[in-house]
Amino acid sequence: MKYYSLLFVLFIALSCSKKEDETPLQNEDNQDNTDITDSFDGSGALIDFVTNNASSLPDVSRLSGRYRAALTDNSDNKTLHFNQEQGRLDAKLVAFPFEFIARNIGIGTIENSQIAPTSENNPYNFAGVQVHVEDFNSINSSHVVVGHRGATGFTIEGKNTLNGDSSVNDIGENTVPEGRADIRIVGNKNKTITVYWQLPNLTGHSASDNWTAYNGTGNLPGTAPTYGDNVYVGLITYAFYTTGVPFVGTCDAIEIKKPN
Repeated sequence: MKYYSLLFVLFIALSCSKKEDETPLQNEDNQDNTDITDSFDGSGALIDFVTNNASSLPDVSRLSGRYRAALTDNSDNKTLHFNQEQGRLDAKLVAFPFEFIARNIGIGTIENSQIAPTSENNPYNFAGVQVHVEDFNSINSSHVVVGHRGATGFTIEGKNTLNGDSSVNDIGENTVPEGRADIRIVGNKNKTITVYWQLPNLTGHSASDNWTAYNGTGNLPGTAPTYGDNVYVGLITYAFYTTGVPFVGTCDAIEIKKPN
């Protein structure tokens, strides 16, 4: 009887040990399915973001519950995202399929981030969302940004950059009259993306969302990069030359989840 009792105790011990060893693997598998909401609570450095080219735009932080990027210097077009230029990107690594929403993202003045600067003298001033291939050394990305696009003020610009060659258009002048919008990017199962926008939904309830496909199709101009299983998706703020500088790019919150 003692022999069988000993075997039974060993069986229970080994079973418990096996379950403990498997738990981390199960948690890792579930990470891809975990919804993430970041409301940028408090003030300080961004939390759990991966940053590319931080030195091009050093003043990026959480400030009073918002992402805030103060663009005060664009010498040598160092903040620019266009053709071979890659400015700063603060991103999360996500797996297809995914849904990424940026709430109340856009441009403002240094004095008041929620009041857009004027479009006088045709500035190129933007804040928005970029999808980038997993290798930052590869100049392949797609982005959707809110702001002023030269003579087309208060608009949303879409851009595909394929091997350092950018194709760009916008949705028209004064389509986002406050210089702010919500941006939604859906990463599809086939590793393509579909883009949507709306005027800011400030209710805090997703049931009030009313998304519009970018330029009626949800497709960005030109040829999109070929994306792998994972991409970086995050926030950018940039200018082309110095007209309109300084300004700030802000965002109230981001949401990342698996599509239904």
